[in-house]
Formats: sequence, structure tokens, C-alpha cells
Amino acid sequence: MSAPVDDAVVPPGLSAEDFGKALRAFAAALGEGAVLRAGEATEQVREFRDPYSFPGWDDHWPAAVVQPGSVEEVQAVVRIARQYRVPLWTTSMGKNNAYGGPAPRVRGSVVVSMRRMNRVLEVNEELAYAVVEPGVSFFDLCAELQRRASRLWASIPDLGWGSVVGNTLDHGVGYLPGGNHADTQCGLEVVLASGEVVRTGMGAMDGNPAWHAHRRGFGPAVDSLFMQSNFGIVTKMGKWLTPRPEVYAPVEVHAPREEDLEAIIDTIRPLLLDGTVTNVPLIGTAVGAASVTRPRAQWYSGDGPLPAEFYARAAAELGLGYWNLRLALYGPADIVDAQLARLRAAYAAGVPGAWLTARTIAGEDVSEETVTIHPERVQAGVPGLALLDSLQWWGGIGGHLDFSPVAPLAGRHARTLVNILRPEIERAGLDFWPGTILTPRSFYMVSPLLYDTTNEAQVKAAYDVYRRLVKLTGEAGYGLYRGHIDFMDDIAAQYGWNDHAMLRLYQTLKDALDPDGILSPGKQGIWPRSMREG
Repeated sequence: MSAPVDDAVVPPGLSAEDFGKALRAFAAALGEGAVLRAGEATEQVREFRDPYSFPGWDDHWPAAVVQPGSVEEVQAVVRIARQYRVPLWTTSMGKNNAYGGPAPRVRGSVVVSMRRMNRVLEVNEELAYAVVEPGVSFFDLCAELQRRASRLWASIPDLGWGSVVGNTLDHGVGYLPGGNHADTQCGLEVVLASGEVVRTGMGAMDGNPAWHAHRRGFGPAVDSLFMQSNFGIVTKMGKWLTPRPEVYAPVEVHAPREEDLEAIIDTIRPLLLDGTVTNVPLIGTAVGAASVTRPRAQWYSGDGPLPAEFYARAAAELGLGYWNLRLALYGPADIVDAQLARLRAAYAAGVPGAWLTARTIAGEDVSEETVTIHPERVQAGVPGLALLDSLQWWGGIGGHLDFSPVAPLAGRHARTLVNILRPEIERAGLDFWPGTILTPRSFYMVSPLLYDTTNEAQVKAAYDVYRRLVKLTGEAGYGLYRGHIDFMDDIAAQYGWNDHAMLRLYQTLKDALDPDGILSPGKQGIWPRSMREG
């Protein structure tokens, strides 16, 4: 993370002359306006660097950006890249900023931005699914559902500006039923490194009407091969949606003590397993809630970790506990009433001193006007950007890395991770405030490492502790489900069972599907043969 900005960078291994030929070929295939060259369109290309790195670091500076507008243009891009051996780095909206945004893993790659492929191709009301291109954001999909007066809701993440396809392919999570987005994908169209187009599942049959309704076809199911991988470029995806419920009930549980974490988790686990709670709950802290209200210095101006006095003040002022669980219930009124009664009884017995708040809203009445706070909106499929306000925390120009280990859904594992993460993060001069995302059998402890991007020492501290934590959590048996581009090799190295047998399988697939190594080299630690020793 020390390379200087170079507006005229070229892909590794290419001469300026050959790269010029490749750029002219891209322009001939896509149109001049769809090709941006560093040095000629520097400000436009600058958008495709890592927005949360220190401005003077550019290990991930792209040489150019190409913006195909159709499947045929994606095919042309990969064929030209093969001819000239140009490394490509594919992004959808490029808004996964806590993990590197649109920046390429290999400096000098050509970014393939899919933003121009932004159509909602189908909304099937009868079977509750949509078909989208990679440039469709959650804002776009929800706006289209609203335009159609649809009875369907889309599961969305906390920030609505990202791509539905990109989020799903990176194992992203939303908060409605079906919030584990990789599990509600159905049917992909993919351009391979050869330029050939394949359709997965039932889509492999001409005219099959079940392509986006049934996830498997005849033979091996390969959809997951194109998630968190560099084996192809996805150009279409089916996405299952949630029918609008009769009643929507957002619920919050507030626990006053730091030591309540285990009990919160162990109390909700049986309710997730038996289907009382069907969405994706999240446990946050008073720090996270405070961060969106005003900068840290206005809460606590002292040195060192946030003291107990801060937590007491934030909890009192914001009406929160130390830990705060958000979830939602959906369905007929009598069912929701029964589910809510079970929740109240469970937390009254399981977490002494905790208090629960809830309200019920008719599903047809849910809108931007009736659900106004972030937890209520995001669990009802109403997208927004409210959490970006947390970037004010340290002042300056805010940025963050997300450190995201996974563990079994048991309170003892959450405590183990807290005991690993918190001391290291606070020793680095940063604040610990995880958002713990729950599924019936596991959780993601997403810990944002916030910093001021103009403060190089603070940014470096965040990067250093991230790399240290990858190793520490790996030694304790916990792996990350997602990772920043700077640390993909470190994270992949933790998955070392049987002398890294899984990585060797990935490499075998990479060599077979992309023998020239042009598609997103290094993504998820998967390198083409030509770069493995580099």
C-alpha cells in the first residue's frame, strides 16, 4: 500500500504499444465513450480506486475502465482481453467499499464496470421473483417494484446503492426472509473467459419456464462456482422475492449489560431454528448507534478506548441497551401476535433486565412515510444510505474496513470472538462495535474498522490490525466469509485443511476455465498459473 499514483499505468506484462492496441479494440467494440483510460480520463478513472484507502496509496490503481452495455459487448471484452493478455477486474456497481470498492486486485488491470447493464428484465408476481442485470442496484429494483405497484418486497442490505447481483455473488446479506442472498438466487447467465455464454440450472434447456423458479437442473449445480470467484462474468440473475405480508412487525430487544451477549444469542437460536423468527436479525452496540448521530469527539474527547461512561451516556440518551437486537416478524396478524408473545416470553426468561419494543404495521401501509427509522426500513425492503452517517465518527473524510469472521450460532463463540477482536482493535487506537448478523445456525461478526482516510497513520493502523486479526481468528478456528482485496491471500491461507486442498481445486478450475488468466486474477486468493509465483 505504498505505490504512488501513476495516471499512465499499464497492465503488468504488457507494453504500452500492445495496451494501446487493446484499448483501440475495446473502443471499436463498445464505443469511445465506454472506454476510460487513466491519464486521459483520470478523474473518471479515479472513481474506480479504493475509496477508503489513504489517497496517496494506489497499489490498486486501474489502467482503464470498460463499460459494456450488453452480453455481446461483454463477450467482445473478454475476447479482446484474451488476445492481448489484459487482466480484467469485474465490478457490478462497485459499491462494496469496505472491501475495496471497484478497485482491482492487480494494479494496472482493466476494470469491467457493469453499470450500463441496468435493466430489471422481469418481475414475476405469481412466483415471486425478479430477473436483473448486474447494474441494477437495490434502489433500482425497489423502485421498479413500486412503479409496478407490486405485492413483492426485496431483501436489501443496510446500504441500498449496491448491485443486487454483486451483493449476491459476494455472499451478501439482507434482512427480510430470504436475507441470505446466495440462497435466494435462482438461475444465472454467465460469460466465460472463452467468450462463450452459459445458463445454469433449468436455463440450460431452451425455453424452460422454470429457469428462475427451480435452482437445479440435470447434473451438477454450478451456480456457486461463479460466487466469490473469477471463473466467469455474470450477466443475468434470477432473484427470489418476498410476498408482501399482511402484517409487518419490527422488533427490538435491548440488553443493558456487556455480559448479556451470550444470553441474547442463546435465547434467539431456538426461535430461529423453529421458524418463529424467519428474517435475518442483527445485534448492534450503542457505539454503532451513536456513530450516526455525531462525531466521536462530541461523545468522548479523551484518549484511549471508549470508557464505561460513554456507553452509559449513549445508552441513556438514545434509549438503548449495551447490546441491541433488531428483528422483524411477517405474516397474518394472529400468527405475528403468537410469534411476538413467544419472543417476549423467551427474552423475559433468558435475559434478565432486557426490554423489548415492537409495533405492527399493515403490510400494504409500509412506505417511506410510515417506516422512518433505519431498522424498520431495512427490514421492510425500503432502501437507504443512512448508515453512511457513521463515517463522520473520526472527522476528516471517513472510511472503513469490515472484518467479518463467521462462527456457529452459540453465545460462547461470540464471546470468544469478542475476546480476540476487541483488545486488538482498541490497541490499534480504533473502536470496537460489531454488527453481528444471525442465521439459524451461524453468525457473522462484522466489525467495522472506522478511520479518517486523510490520517495515514490511522489508516495504516486499521490495515495492520486487519492482517493481524486474520491470523489470530484463523488460529482460533474462525474464517472470514468476505475480505478486503488487500488481504485475500491472507484469508485464503487460513483455509488450509489437507494442505490447502480446496485452493488447489480452485486453481484447477481456474486453469481449465480461464487458461489465459484474464478474469479478476487474485480474487479470493485464486491466481492463474502465470501469476502464482508472483
